[in-house]
Amino acid sequence: MTPADHDDPGPGADGPGANGPGANGPGANGPGANGPGANGRGADGPGRARVWRRRLVLAVVWTAAVASLAAVVTAAVLAAQLGGLADTQGLDPIGLMFPLAGAFLISRRPRLLIPWLMWATGVVWSAYSLLFALTGWMYFHAPGPLLPYVAWPAIWLWLLPVPAFTGIMPLLFPDGRLPSRRWRPVLYGNLVLMAGHSLLLGLSPDPSFELGVPVGNPFGVAALGRVPEVVESWIGPPMILLCLLGVVSLGFRYRAATPEVRRQIIWYFYAMVIFVGYWIASAGNQDTFIIAVRVFLAAGIPIAIIAAVLRHQLYGIRLILNRTLVYGTLAVGAGLTYSALIWTSNSLADGYGAAAGLASAMVTGAAFHPVRLRLQRSVDRLFNVERDPYRAADLLSRTVQGAGDPAGALAEAISVVRTSLVARGVGVEVPGEPALSFVDGELGARPRSVELTWHGEPVGRLRIAGARPGREPLDVMAKHLAELAHAVRLSTDLRDSHERISATRDEERRRLGRELHDGLGPTLTSVTMTLDEARRRLERDPESVEELLVRVREEMTSTLMSVRELVDGLRPPVLDELGLAGALRAFGQAPGPRVEVTVPPAADGSEGLPAGSDGVLDGADRVLDGSDRALDGLPAAVETAAYRIVQEALTNVRRHAQATSALVTLRREAGELRVSVADDGTGLPGEPSPGVGLTSMRERAAEIGGTCAIGPRAGGGTEVTAVLPLTPQA
Repeated sequence: MTPADHDDPGPGADGPGANGPGANGPGANGPGANGPGANGRGADGPGRARVWRRRLVLAVVWTAAVASLAAVVTAAVLAAQLGGLADTQGLDPIGLMFPLAGAFLISRRPRLLIPWLMWATGVVWSAYSLLFALTGWMYFHAPGPLLPYVAWPAIWLWLLPVPAFTGIMPLLFPDGRLPSRRWRPVLYGNLVLMAGHSLLLGLSPDPSFELGVPVGNPFGVAALGRVPEVVESWIGPPMILLCLLGVVSLGFRYRAATPEVRRQIIWYFYAMVIFVGYWIASAGNQDTFIIAVRVFLAAGIPIAIIAAVLRHQLYGIRLILNRTLVYGTLAVGAGLTYSALIWTSNSLADGYGAAAGLASAMVTGAAFHPVRLRLQRSVDRLFNVERDPYRAADLLSRTVQGAGDPAGALAEAISVVRTSLVARGVGVEVPGEPALSFVDGELGARPRSVELTWHGEPVGRLRIAGARPGREPLDVMAKHLAELAHAVRLSTDLRDSHERISATRDEERRRLGRELHDGLGPTLTSVTMTLDEARRRLERDPESVEELLVRVREEMTSTLMSVRELVDGLRPPVLDELGLAGALRAFGQAPGPRVEVTVPPAADGSEGLPAGSDGVLDGADRVLDGSDRALDGLPAAVETAAYRIVQEALTNVRRHAQATSALVTLRREAGELRVSVADDGTGLPGEPSPGVGLTSMRERAAEIGGTCAIGPRAGGGTEVTAVLPLTPQA
């Protein structure tokens, strides 16, 4: 891709030197980097040499493509004079379409292999068509000593392009690489077929079975006899098999591809399926009409590739095609219109040539703009381009509604934006841990960057290459993409949180299992064995039993302490003794900032205990302050999560905040408990990084379906806010 600062890349945008060794070499920023010759004619020799080599290559490519057209037309003219001998050598679509399509793609993406294969296939096939027709024509109309040498390439030359476009191109489409290493034998089979059979035909002593006329072979080997003819009669099945395997590899590539690549492949895949299906159905049939239909079905292959380029941005040249069609058609139309008006004016108003020319130019100029707009709309419909920003936004909204998740919706939205802006590449970067990147097309080295904000908060960056949209369409698109980027970040964080919670739960279960197995289990086994021994000694040595019973008591005491520690790790006992607010007040009495715990009245207006009551025992025999009755009946999981969150928050206040006081608020509302811990300390750093404590608080809240956030407190300091549903969720 070329930098996004240029709408129309120059010939060297993707050339060999675009990112070559000298791009960032020692002299890139040296004294002469900005000198007179930095960008002008005084550029370095190697750079100019690369440019000239590329121009020479393109000149050869286009010359050969145009020559192929002439060869196909000439072959058709010669074949028309031969009657039934060369009925299949008419205006061959392979020779007409492959060279031009390949040359066009080579001009824009010279590093890709598929355009070169298309071009070479068409050029060689055109040469074969011309030589085959010329051989028959010379035999009947101009026989001479040159005839065998003209005929010799026509014997075997077809074996180069046919396996190339039927067997090799499906293996390599669209990126020029095999789907995997296991397809190498198929590639090697095509190459062996091309080289081996063409060599065998080239050495055939009697090539009349291939040419249709009795012409000698100046390079024939008499010892081969009829071997080439026999092999030729059986060459069809292996060629069909290799072609079929190539189509199968294309199916495997389609199944493993991204949605964008699938849209690019599907046209070519269907064209190859139709071609191979007909080839298999008509195998062995040498009827002229059957062969002609097979040749014309092969024309579907370049048509499919061109369709992928036009409709699905294959090779990223859609912008070039769009503008080429619009302005090329305008240029031709304006020229024809002007010429017609000049001719009409001269015919009707002879003697007023200058005035007629001026009038014709004015009429042509007046019609130019409305015609351009209509033509641009027609071409945009061909390319699925929507330039109206609000219609594009509506299309974007309708597209993402069918997506399965936020990530899929963002990927679909980026594809719609790229299509609407006619860009070479569009991407969205979503910051966070981990950072996420979604790209459609190619962004190149210097894409245009636009910040995405959601409710004033940066949520990502939009990157565009190969398009310069106006402010209005860009703002409309950016607004929709910002919402999707925010949703992607939230869904990713939620998924990661759930995974961490699941891992933590599993680890806690494993820890409990180890504690019970390694601690409680052996202890109880030891107690059982000691009691058995005491029972046996009771009759024969009663005095020694007391020692065993003392040992049992010590072991049981130790076991009870271990079990208490295990239970404390699951749910602090202080919650059962003092309640949530009382437990937090007890925790807040530790040395450090002064901690105040408040419990506002419940949302239903309850004031707690009657006036004059200082406290009450609840159903769990724990003492509650009158104002704490609003928290009565909280689910155990909510109490534990709230206690641990506040405990961690107050620990952070003591360690890092340099605060003098902290306020803990426990507010019960409809269906949820709101917990906040605010301090008057130094506040958050400029770029806070979530540590283990902050992550633990968020995970404890998420474990029961709640949320936990940390931010600056109005008036200075920091505030942690957690919202915990009273119906815990898995």
